[in-house]
Amino acid sequence: MATAKRGSTVKKGLKFFLYGNPGTWKSSFSLDFMKMKSEEGNPLRVLYIDCETGSVDNYLEDLEAEGVNLDNLLLVYTTNYSEVEEWATKAMNDEDLYIDDDEGNSELVLDADGNLFRADVIVVDGITVIFDNVKFAAINVSEKRAKLKAKSQDKTSTEQFVAEATAGLEFKDHDKIKMKGKQLLRSLVTGTDKYVVVTSREKMKKAMQNVDGKMQLVEIGKVPDCFDGAEYEFYTILNNFEDDDGTIKSQIMRKDRTKVFAQNEIIDAPTPIYWQSVIDGNKGKKTNVLKDSFADSVSKDEEVLAKGINKQQKESTPDTTAEVKLETVEDYQKEIDRIINSLTPQKKKAMLPKVKAAKLNPKYQETTDLEELKKFHSLLTE
Repeated sequence: MATAKRGSTVKKGLKFFLYGNPGTWKSSFSLDFMKMKSEEGNPLRVLYIDCETGSVDNYLEDLEAEGVNLDNLLLVYTTNYSEVEEWATKAMNDEDLYIDDDEGNSELVLDADGNLFRADVIVVDGITVIFDNVKFAAINVSEKRAKLKAKSQDKTSTEQFVAEATAGLEFKDHDKIKMKGKQLLRSLVTGTDKYVVVTSREKMKKAMQNVDGKMQLVEIGKVPDCFDGAEYEFYTILNNFEDDDGTIKSQIMRKDRTKVFAQNEIIDAPTPIYWQSVIDGNKGKKTNVLKDSFADSVSKDEEVLAKGINKQQKESTPDTTAEVKLETVEDYQKEIDRIINSLTPQKKKAMLPKVKAAKLNPKYQETTDLEELKKFHSLLTE
């Protein structure tokens, strides 16, 4: 359901998309949320989903040395899309979280104050790994699809092997991969008031351009190495990089909706602590969360499309159950015409010998004899 409200100030979301080469402080940026305070002045609790399995372990000692209580950090190691979605959804819904202790028993997760762990921040570090895994899964499906298709065409075992080995992603596969990623990321942006950081590796984008009269692949800039267009979902997009003097900096790419920094502004030693004022300013403001999830919205759109298709089919399909009054020559000609047009080409071809055998004129439009048209109609409706 659409959400309507009076114009009023609402909570500003911190939704960061951060990309860059290895060693440009993407993970340390995410962990710096541990040094920040909530609207009430309490340490932020962070659910850290580590898709690169161990990318943050080396930072934990430093955090502890700075006085950060690591009981406000819950680390989840996974490279599986479904598990990332599962843990993120649990955190967004403020569900009780459980982990296994050293003896394999399930243990309820508490924060540093001994309360049920409720994440203030959700980090997905290394979305590139998830993107790669989804692509690999799609390629496996494509190979199986090619093999089954070759098998159904009675290809030899060698031909089936070649079809499977040379199978690639189709256009529809790329669209599915793109939307799969957006489903997860959009829910993190619009479906929760929690602060969010998603990190990605970067890659060089290439495009065909005319160079000295020849079309060549040319590098045109760095982009995130993940689901196509994923960064557009977020409020603040950062590109971390190492400057010529060896220091780590970050550039605001396209936007920072919080207005803490301007577009294209360069930030020294990037950290979310620069945005603490946004959290402080949220105190007492109303939530700005959409109640419908991305999946709910898609489901509703599917219903609308289905209703439209059904309505169109209903309007375009004549009611064959309604009684047709046949009285005049013109009535019979129109009804014969309708019936013939509804036949398949094969049935039309099979009908012609029957018409001739009954000694009827196949050119019924030229027939003015009412009795002959009745016989023609009766032959079609046998």
